[in-house]
Amino acid sequence: MLTVNATFAEAGLGSATFYIPTTQPETIITAQTLYVASGIATLEGNVKAVKEGDLLTAGRALMGQNPQWLLASLTPRLFRKETIEDKQVSRETTLDARVIYWNSTTGELDASDSVVVKIEERSWDLATYTWAIISADHMMGFRGDKQMKFDGNVRLKDKTRFGQGEHLDYFKASSTAVLIGNAHLEGEEWNAKEKMMKKRTVDGQRIEYHLDTKAMQSE
Repeated sequence: MLTVNATFAEAGLGSATFYIPTTQPETIITAQTLYVASGIATLEGNVKAVKEGDLLTAGRALMGQNPQWLLASLTPRLFRKETIEDKQVSRETTLDARVIYWNSTTGELDASDSVVVKIEERSWDLATYTWAIISADHMMGFRGDKQMKFDGNVRLKDKTRFGQGEHLDYFKASSTAVLIGNAHLEGEEWNAKEKMMKKRTVDGQRIEYHLDTKAMQSE
């Protein structure tokens, strides 16, 4: 069930057009104005879509049904908050892009042009905090897949590392990033022998980097 909050006058439709649900909808969308034509709804002004732990905001969005999808533009942003019980951490993910496609039925998420994803993890006791920023031309992922794929001018940065490549796979369950294609990763590591921080650079066609342990290896 998909519910849109808008006044009848703004939508230009009669009250008979709207179905009032008897149960709590899975997705709630609000906007200042709503127009419907050829089965596609156009929402404008402070657009907000909420589903479980996801919050999508934008200045404008197109919306369709069967399947339920939403194409957001004008500074769209997706914010997702998750609780990882086995790691006892809370994860917050923020996605910014020029255009964000969100399929509520299949769980598909697609973003293109100037994609920036920030991932933050905090332990429940607030003793540890980690962050990482991934930028690319395009990103795709699925809600239940626990994986995000990035393509084109990929950049990766966290507190101690900087990397780049042609493609990146991010696996949320293990907090692992895999750079593929002319991959490069650099940063500082503690050298126990010299008892000081030393710069380390890794190059290869495939570099696996664990964001929590900071371990990295190339192939």
